[in-house]
Amino acid sequence: MTAFLIFSFLVGAVLGQRFRVLVLLPVTFALVLTVLPVMTSLGVLDGLKAAAFAAIALQAGYLFGSAARFSLAAARAARVFARPVKSAR
Repeated sequence: MTAFLIFSFLVGAVLGQRFRVLVLLPVTFALVLTVLPVMTSLGVLDGLKAAAFAAIALQAGYLFGSAARFSLAAARAARVFARPVKSAR
């Protein structure tokens, strides 16, 4: 279960780097379909809990990836559009 949560977080981070927030809807649906076989072996309540935690990990990873993208873009913009230093004449 922990490995699945880590994988879900990493997938969310990659999606946060490349896509907008609307990609989370179909990916979360696909995630729930992926957890369905696990639901049958664990039981309904534990399976729903696993699906909920995996969706939360996916969204947290998306938030982390999006923040990383924006921070890298801000650092790059600060380098490109740096203000010239006023020198003494």
